[in-house]
Amino acid sequence: MSGTPLAVRALRDDDGVALTSFLSGLSPTSTRFWHGATSAADAAADWIEAIGRYDKLRLVAHHPDRPAEFAGVVDLSFSLPVEAELSRYAGYGITLDENRTVRFGPCVADAWQGRGLAAHLLPPAWDAARLFGRDCVVLFGGVHADNHRARRFYQRHGFTEVGAFSNTDGDCIDMMRHLVR
Repeated sequence: MSGTPLAVRALRDDDGVALTSFLSGLSPTSTRFWHGATSAADAAADWIEAIGRYDKLRLVAHHPDRPAEFAGVVDLSFSLPVEAELSRYAGYGITLDENRTVRFGPCVADAWQGRGLAAHLLPPAWDAARLFGRDCVVLFGGVHADNHRARRFYQRHGFTEVGAFSNTDGDCIDMMRHLVR
């Protein structure tokens, strides 16, 4: 990863300013996917407030000397909404086991894109998923069909395209992978 060591840890309740800064610095495209019309400060406050009481584990990556400057965030969700992934995957003939599946959503700051950070985030995310007894990973909301770079990245890292769907953001592809226990 360009020789820059990064620490990866769980989001903490004292990370509000750093998370707000991270979300504020995202490109318009990333903002649309990550917090939509909600302000960065409101989204960060919601995420901080949800620590320890919600179905999510959020990991953050930062330089060890700069813990208030996030380079990336990973969202792991341990619930599968019936109206989202469960029904879409069922439509592809795939039954997701709610006790063994985790939804995965990575986000890398624009300045860190193309430097290997997304691949660096995978091992700690998979370790966390396994700690919660999960061995099946699905992309949170799929990936946009025209995002060929992301689709190639996921395929290089063991994901398989399993189906396509459309929503208000356009055409998307559902992808999944299994983790070795």
